[in-house]
Amino acid sequence: MPSIKASLREVLPYKALIFHRKAQKLLDLILPEPIFYQRRYFILHGKFCSFKEPRRFSEKIFHRMRYPSPIFSILADKVRVRDYIEKTVGGQYLVPTYLVCEQVTVKTLETLPDSFVMKANHSSGQIRIVTEKHKEDLEALARMANDWLKKDFSKLAREKHYASIQPKVIFEKALVSNDKPPDDYKINVFNGETGGPPYVFIQVMQGRFANLTQNLFLEDWSVAPFKRVEKKAGTDPRILAPPRQLPEMLDIAKRLAAPFGYLRVDFYLYDGKIYIGELTITPGGGGYRLSPPEWDLILGDRFGWPEKPPPA
Repeated sequence: MPSIKASLREVLPYKALIFHRKAQKLLDLILPEPIFYQRRYFILHGKFCSFKEPRRFSEKIFHRMRYPSPIFSILADKVRVRDYIEKTVGGQYLVPTYLVCEQVTVKTLETLPDSFVMKANHSSGQIRIVTEKHKEDLEALARMANDWLKKDFSKLAREKHYASIQPKVIFEKALVSNDKPPDDYKINVFNGETGGPPYVFIQVMQGRFANLTQNLFLEDWSVAPFKRVEKKAGTDPRILAPPRQLPEMLDIAKRLAAPFGYLRVDFYLYDGKIYIGELTITPGGGGYRLSPPEWDLILGDRFGWPEKPPPA
């Protein structure tokens, strides 16, 4: 069945579709909080969200978006989270950093090596991989970075924990081979209320910034019994071998996630080494849609609740 977005593209002329998107963004900005969250949840999941007694995975993520713990702002801040990672599992898993700043100029960029990654610390998706700086328009790069700093990412899906992050731009070592980023291993860790072993599923993302695909596995690398709706599968999961570093990655993810009912830890493998990309509190802005749909409830049952995260 085609998605609502795909159907709109077929029916609406291009200019009308642009107007529709702008109207939706304006509506999202002005709607009262209770209506905004229920409207967004209904569009994504076809039902209303229970904030008083959340049971589904998606409901608990929406609850986090609306009522975040102060520590979530630290974990989502790509600069401040480095301290948590270093203290919990060690600094050897951090991507080397060249510079962090609150404004970017051409002179800022001139101090950097010829290849680097530029990204905002207070958002998701604001990232630029530079592999040959000498071929870049440095003024355009600086404008891009400073435009990122002006945007309040917390207003997009009202993920409130982003509002408390001081916007900065971080420049890191570029983990690229043949101008392509490495595969992305997103390890989702669910800690139940009983203190038993966590439940884990792994998203293997391939072809970032090009033809993105993903496959889902469980901790033992068996194919997950569910899929994400509208996400393209990649290599046949039956022939996709687990990385030899998987046991270490699982251990790292569980240690980082231990204080929380749920946490997603994103990894890269580069030159045989493990690097942590980021920690994710509200994946997809609460938009993970699973098939079969009952897995939203099954994962919700494995998401320890009510949460008692440590103080910030």
